[in-house]
Amino acid sequence: MNITLLSEYLETYPGRDKCLRTLSYMAKFATLGTSSKEIEKKFKIFSSQLSGCRMILRLLDDIPMIHYAMSYGWGKQEPDWLIRWAELMQIAMDTMFGPIEHIYWAGEHKLIKINTEKWDNVSTWFWIISLHLSLFKAALKTVSKQRWNELLTCTRLVLDISYAVSYLPLGTFWGGRLKVWHVGALGTLSSLIGLYQALSKRAEHKRY
Repeated sequence: MNITLLSEYLETYPGRDKCLRTLSYMAKFATLGTSSKEIEKKFKIFSSQLSGCRMILRLLDDIPMIHYAMSYGWGKQEPDWLIRWAELMQIAMDTMFGPIEHIYWAGEHKLIKINTEKWDNVSTWFWIISLHLSLFKAALKTVSKQRWNELLTCTRLVLDISYAVSYLPLGTFWGGRLKVWHVGALGTLSSLIGLYQALSKRAEHKRY
């Protein structure tokens, strides 16, 4: 790990998104050790602004997502039919997630008049389903190839699902039951694993 590698990674969209994600969840986690409500509020604002930044950047994700869906097609090049169908379902989920989140974002900022709570819940469900499909694919690859990276991916996705469900309405599984710092701790650990995987992959590619 070196500053050149990190700098090059931060010049990419995925790199900036992962770093913003990590900082956002670290801010949530930091609310655990605050000495006053005022400092806790500042950490929450900081985290919220970073999350908002990521959501705005996702307004541009639709075209790349459609391009990926067209490139993957029916996945006939995928040797494992289970992974193929899981990927196809995830593509469908992620393609629909984008516009749904955009509508929620527009409603939240009073650009259109909608029930923002309902649209937020719908987008959260799409997110959770997509995470489960990612976990399913990673688990299959771990079993078939015994890959350490896929095991890390499974761990990261389990962490993501754990706090993603907490965004659901109270009474739905453990929705609304986790504290801010709980979400921050799970999200921070997941983000750090993701950063480690991404930077390790880039470092490996540089060696070859």
